[in-house]
Amino acid sequence: MSTAGTIQASRIRKSFGPKTVLKDVDLEVASGEICCIIGPSGSGKSTLLRCINGLETVDSGVLKVNGEDFGYYETDHAYHALPPKKLAQQRTRVGMVFQQFNLFPNMTARENVMSGPVLVKRADKKESAKRAQELLTSVGLGQFGDRYPAELSGGQQQRVAIARSLAMDPDIILFDEPTSALDPEKVGEVLNVMQDLAKRGMTMVVVTHEMGFAREVSDSLIFMDDGVVVERGDAREILSNPKEPRTQAFLKQVL
Repeated sequence: MSTAGTIQASRIRKSFGPKTVLKDVDLEVASGEICCIIGPSGSGKSTLLRCINGLETVDSGVLKVNGEDFGYYETDHAYHALPPKKLAQQRTRVGMVFQQFNLFPNMTARENVMSGPVLVKRADKKESAKRAQELLTSVGLGQFGDRYPAELSGGQQQRVAIARSLAMDPDIILFDEPTSALDPEKVGEVLNVMQDLAKRGMTMVVVTHEMGFAREVSDSLIFMDDGVVVERGDAREILSNPKEPRTQAFLKQVL
């Protein structure tokens, strides 16, 4: 059975100095699953995503992404960090879309989308440009390939960022509050693109405040608070009928 597009985390711990940000977090995401993570600011949601993407290294626990030990290897019951080249290879299979769009300001939309395949995978420039144009079209920006980020709205920039992530042909895409920096009327255009990805069977883990999106699109929902997974289960079930008092209190504030 293929393990591409799967995430398995067991007892993940992560500290920054004296502060423990993730406390024995467990997470299981199946291939093609859309998992939304909700919770108050500072609850560890973004740190968990950054660990799954290899931007942070876990202190302890087991993390398997696409069926492989992610960021480390084990010999004689000891853990060792992966060599940078091998980690970079693993990371190409996990896309990440950030809150701030992180586009290169001196590159056009098309150049931004093709930058990963050309710089990281040494892909052919002509082929990459053609593929970048197709991806921009797929997110509704086919006519904006020659525009620079400063000439695009926030919603358009975020859609370029999604296309850039897709250009690497990832098995998983992580979204870290992808709509929170957008004007309210631009949120829908990004959520629509994400809904299309969901229909295509892309594995997605989404940290979000958009409860409507979580209810409509996600298969599973996780509520985190203070570095702990407080409640997990079917998204609609938790949003309608949370069992844990902490989840109930949070949802009372945001719904």
